[in-house]
Amino acid sequence: MAVKPAKGIKVKVEADKEAVFGEESVQVKKVALPNDGGRNGVLTGTVIAGYCEVDMPSLDGRRHWYPVDGLVGEHGEKIVEEELELPVETDDGDDESEE
Repeated sequence: MAVKPAKGIKVKVEADKEAVFGEESVQVKKVALPNDGGRNGVLTGTVIAGYCEVDMPSLDGRRHWYPVDGLVGEHGEKIVEEELELPVETDDGDDESEE
């Protein structure tokens, strides 16, 4: 079963990296999470470029950004990012060139 990231979904983090957002940049770094309860978190519902914001009260009480594919729902559900199709305008080539 697959679940879209939504606010309040309890997850287990199985990621080996996280994104750290700075004022002017984003850094992706390796992480090693403890195997005790420190891997459990709750989604905030915010997703940016394949990373979900996860509230981690059992780790350090802060919010972290983990890749969507590194998250599993509390009952083993796969977390998948919703794909939105954006319409693409095509150029028909009907523009008249100036002479």
